[in-house]
Amino acid sequence: MLTKMTNQRNYIYEKCKITIMLSLIYQFQLYNINFVTAQKFRMDYMWAQAFKTYYRLHDLATNWNQARQICEAEGTALLVPDSLDEMENLKLLMSNMKAHYTAIFIGLHDKFSNGDYVTLKGESIAETMLELLWSQGTPDNINGTEHCVVMTREGLFDDRPCDDIYPFICKIFGNDTKYNEKCNNFDLGYAPENNGKCYKFHVEPLSWHDAYLTCKSEEGSLAIINSPEEATLITSFLSEHLHDSVPDPNILYIGFSDLLFPYQYRTLEGQSLEEAGYSSWSHIHEEPPEMESKRCGAISRTGFLQVTWCDRPAMFLCERRLAKNENKH
Repeated sequence: MLTKMTNQRNYIYEKCKITIMLSLIYQFQLYNINFVTAQKFRMDYMWAQAFKTYYRLHDLATNWNQARQICEAEGTALLVPDSLDEMENLKLLMSNMKAHYTAIFIGLHDKFSNGDYVTLKGESIAETMLELLWSQGTPDNINGTEHCVVMTREGLFDDRPCDDIYPFICKIFGNDTKYNEKCNNFDLGYAPENNGKCYKFHVEPLSWHDAYLTCKSEEGSLAIINSPEEATLITSFLSEHLHDSVPDPNILYIGFSDLLFPYQYRTLEGQSLEEAGYSSWSHIHEEPPEMESKRCGAISRTGFLQVTWCDRPAMFLCERRLAKNENKH
């Protein structure tokens, strides 16, 4: 009887030791991906001390192209793992995803040549650690449509259609972050003006919806014109960028539309154009059927407001408003 009780105590003791050890391992791993305030970057990113890297898990699933675009707008890049140790910590980070998601998009693709998988920097993964991480039987490019890569919860790669919907992780090394003191953000593309705003001009054309998302991802907003003087300033930006390669080089997307209700033009902050401070429209007359399909706001090189098709790619302008004590100009 005594021997049996001793064995039970030993079993419980060993079980407790294992539980404590597993708990310590988990806490150590969790520490590696927790945000550390000693390192400064966007507050929606977590700092992994062990890898000197910031990560952000985007649990709102989207397609591969938009995932790449969002990370780029945040000043980071769609995740590519650099080591097996990092993979283990990423699996822990992925455990925070909604249960029905089985994988995340990562920054690998073979869009340039079938079967030749490269990073977003164009670096081949052939003969690297990454080439060893494919799930069994992959890549298989089913129906010739699988040109983007996901990483499963188990840390293995699989090829998937780029239009599939998955969560994703953005990543940046701590040494690569650059603080913009004048605009109080981490995007050196923003420049201050004397009106208490910083602006970033985007030459690469996007739809109005994607332009809106890009500015938001930059912690900014599509520009809202608050005065005739600001309209003049913005048209001067447009005159500095003459790009005939875009569908319409004479317009710049800004922050108003009638998407909430037809013909009721509102800024992104809910103001009418008159309330916002600028409502000078182009005098070109358009027929009602054409006006019905044009719902997103822009400004022309002549300084007049106009609306156009929301899915038509155009250049656009993002802004950030500075607090009064931040405006040093």
